[in-house]
Amino acid sequence: MTSTLGITIAAMLAGVISVVVLLALSRDRLGGSAVIRSLGALAVAGAVVFVPVRGAGVEMFGTVHLAYLGATLAVPMLGLAVIARSLHRPRPRSVVVVGAVLVVPGLLGFYATHIEPYRLRVTSVSVPVDRSRQGNDPIRIAVFADIQMDRVTGFERRAVDRLLATRPDVILVPGDLFQSDPGTFARWLPKLQALLRRLRAPGGVFVVRGDVDVANRSDLAFAKNTDARILDDEVVTVRVRDRRLRIGGTRLGYDSAAASQVRRDLVAGPEDGTFRILLSHRPDTVFGLEPSSRVDLTVAGHTHGGQVVLPGYGPLMTMTSVPRDVARGGLHEIAGNRIYVSSGIGMERLQAPQVRFNDPPTIDVLELHD
Repeated sequence: MTSTLGITIAAMLAGVISVVVLLALSRDRLGGSAVIRSLGALAVAGAVVFVPVRGAGVEMFGTVHLAYLGATLAVPMLGLAVIARSLHRPRPRSVVVVGAVLVVPGLLGFYATHIEPYRLRVTSVSVPVDRSRQGNDPIRIAVFADIQMDRVTGFERRAVDRLLATRPDVILVPGDLFQSDPGTFARWLPKLQALLRRLRAPGGVFVVRGDVDVANRSDLAFAKNTDARILDDEVVTVRVRDRRLRIGGTRLGYDSAAASQVRRDLVAGPEDGTFRILLSHRPDTVFGLEPSSRVDLTVAGHTHGGQVVLPGYGPLMTMTSVPRDVARGGLHEIAGNRIYVSSGIGMERLQAPQVRFNDPPTIDVLELHD
């Protein structure tokens, strides 16, 4: 039994136990006290049945997954039981309302699991270029971040279709391509290569490695894509129409000596009108720049925009040290340095709940212009 399957079974068992407790407490009358005690039983049952799956390698995201399933599966089970019990024998309207409220998380969970993760959008963001930079032509840079698939499906193919439809001059891929065990990666590698082979742009395709790009997965994934170049702590210069771009890409260790050298190389040399871009998986790399440095734009992914964003609060989890509003995604400025964080198109997988809420998958198109 996989730990993910164990987590799901644990949540269902917790729901069943709470329903049994509800039925036992409401044999004669169903009131608020019975519902409250059943919710308490749900919490206790969730903790107890989770113990057996801990030995199966459950990590932090596994605990989050259990809490999510408890809220969107076990709690609605209890709510349906309250409603069904009320229909069997007329109860106060308030009890029925409580049952309906307990069902709501299930509806939200269905939306977050089966609808929003596939509501792909393309956003265009205007990035003004300083007058000191060479050229007048507008440049379109597409950011294809955190694909993070565990197989190649119609969704990923549609994402590539929509990216190419924007006719980008340059494509930046800030890491996290494929998240799975080695066997699954090997089985899907030919289709992954076929998908990524379609990425083409006049100015090139530039890639950095992310957290899930373990071993040589990035090299294998892009092995048959002659347009793509993986930047392992190196700087390249390309010309797109009448503009010159210098792109520095860092490995996952954004605070390493090699990454620091990339940032120095990126800003080194005389002012020649080149537009400088720092590409990194994690947005924390921006902290390594001097205030108001000569880097014109940092591009990163990693945060998934939070993946679950609550109105009025923001992302529940960002896994980064940049401010919450920056991790949420979009164009921002930190210590005089502009940074664009993409919320990406994929989701955290393996033990994590595969959800998006108030944060749809996004392909970003950065329009550089005077």
